[in-house]
Amino acid sequence: MTTILSDLDEGGLVARGEAGGEPSWLLDRRRAAARRFVGQAWPDSHVDEFWRSTPFDVRFDVGRAIAAATAAAEAPASVLDRVEGGGVLVRVVDGALVDVTAHPDATAAGVVAMDLGRAAVEHADLVEAHLGRLTTSGDGTGSDEDRTVSLSDAAWTGGVFIHVPDEAVVDVPLSVHVHVATPGAHLPRILAVIGRHARATLYLEHTSAPGVDALVDEVAEIVVLDGATLRLASVQDWGDGVQHLGLQKAEVHRDATVRSLAFTAGGATVRLRPEFDLVGPGAEVRPLGIYLASDGQWFDLQPFVRHIAPRASSDVLFKGALQGRSRTVFRGNVFVGRDAVGTATDENNRSLILTEGARADATPFLEIECNDITAGHGSATGQIDARHLYYLRSRGIDRDTALRLIVRGYFTDVLEEAGLPGVTEHALDVIERRIADADLSAIQVNDLGLREES
Repeated sequence: MTTILSDLDEGGLVARGEAGGEPSWLLDRRRAAARRFVGQAWPDSHVDEFWRSTPFDVRFDVGRAIAAATAAAEAPASVLDRVEGGGVLVRVVDGALVDVTAHPDATAAGVVAMDLGRAAVEHADLVEAHLGRLTTSGDGTGSDEDRTVSLSDAAWTGGVFIHVPDEAVVDVPLSVHVHVATPGAHLPRILAVIGRHARATLYLEHTSAPGVDALVDEVAEIVVLDGATLRLASVQDWGDGVQHLGLQKAEVHRDATVRSLAFTAGGATVRLRPEFDLVGPGAEVRPLGIYLASDGQWFDLQPFVRHIAPRASSDVLFKGALQGRSRTVFRGNVFVGRDAVGTATDENNRSLILTEGARADATPFLEIECNDITAGHGSATGQIDARHLYYLRSRGIDRDTALRLIVRGYFTDVLEEAGLPGVTEHALDVIERRIADADLSAIQVNDLGLREES
């Protein structure tokens, strides 16, 4: 039995939750979210400032997820396959958790990786305390989030719970691999809690089968407690028919550190919101992003850092390359609250336009409510610098090879800083593949008055 996503009502949303045999507190939260959903309208790109750059379609069927072993077997390899020794892999296919591959090092450290619905019973203290807390306002009305998030709060499927205990040092990556094999609307949900003074690496991978048309509305909540260190990667490697609405919200506590990388190369439309709330003094985040847009793709990237506590720091850097008739939007936002004295923040976006017809828009925001801070922001959009090309050509390197080296080198600093095993290798392969598929003769160069010899 399926329902058109745009036709879902409160009764239908509640029925989806009740059929799963969930605890009463979780059902109550689903009902509250369903009421919020009914009272909201779908975001309108004509009137909503933060949605005017995201075309998406709600005319998809949404049905109860059914685990499909054959689909799991056909899912592409994980980036963990590139990591020596592997890691913990949680695979979600078509809205259902289908398998968990454990790792002895993570097991010894007490790491929990399991179905979110089951965790709501077996780890009720943690799940009840944190699930949905970052997607609703303090009064529980959820008025600070839109209907796409209320939908996830009410009707998520394929939920994953990750817990790294206090003081645990987990040297192997933990990966949640979301794969879409059938058309329709999919609502994966992820909750991760990184304990005090723990250290971990978490990957969120996204893939789809060829030719599948789908809408993926995903919400990830990540709580990083006092003194913890988290390296986070999100890899958007969808097929051409997928529309992805992603909220990845992290709460960073006292003296905790998060370094993240959002790698976006797949999907028809991707609206990605990596958000970080710095709620503890001394918290530190370094949100990094790489995006490669090709003909027909539309990426809307909205990193948001909220400085709530004093003496916290953030430094945002997103870099992208565009070719064909593609469109990217960077809408970065840094908010500094009235109590966040001693804040240090910076925000930058750089886009490389490779061919005619590509368009990159950037709007970095700073909203500051207090003094005694250091803040900056900037944006740059341009073509390949002819001086770089001239230098390589003067060393006997042909034009096509020189262009490949320049584009690859443009992203290398971000990947090296992120330092994410498996993800780095995967990203470099995708970059190389995109360059190999490009019409290098069409790549534009800002000649700056230099004359290139043929």
